Amino acid sequence: MVGLKKMALLDTQRTPLAWLRRLLETDFFEPCKDHAAASRSTRSAGTCNFFCTSCAAGRAALCSGCLGDHAGHEIIQIRRSSSHCLVKVGDLQHLLNVSQVQTYVSNGKPAVFLDKRAISGNGKKVGATKCEECDRGLHDAGCLFCSLGCKSEWWCKFLDG
Repeated sequence: MVGLKKMALLDTQRTPLAWLRRLLETDFFEPCKDHAAASRSTRSAGTCNFFCTSCAAGRAALCSGCLGDHAGHEIIQIRRSSSHCLVKVGDLQHLLNVSQVQTYVSNGKPAVFLDKRAISGNGKKVGATKCEECDRGLHDAGCLFCSLGCKSEWWCKFLDG
């Protein structure tokens, strides 16, 4: 029989997968439904580029105007590079193990992409190694995945076995 301590530990280990799946399924950089007027007044206000890991229900993508309702919650800022969503490693590493995911530099800081990106060019997958999930070429031989999405997909398949 599993004790309460063991059950609590198992729950804390499972919880990140719930919010991670939600993070990966969320569309970011859309206008906020609650703060539509703000999105017209400034470039960034009213644009949903935040995610609350603490809230299990409700809207997943948040704008800066929504953050007041999430005081004390764990918030992740989503950034964009070449039309793809990414997160700075420093914003995420205390919540989730991002090892083995290829990092890229965004505004001078290491970052990881949320989802796999299409392979461009002639279709050749160049790189030291290839992503275990999508076969995209990786520049860092110590990495196994090109994005958090690929790492998550691979782990789900691995665990379902």
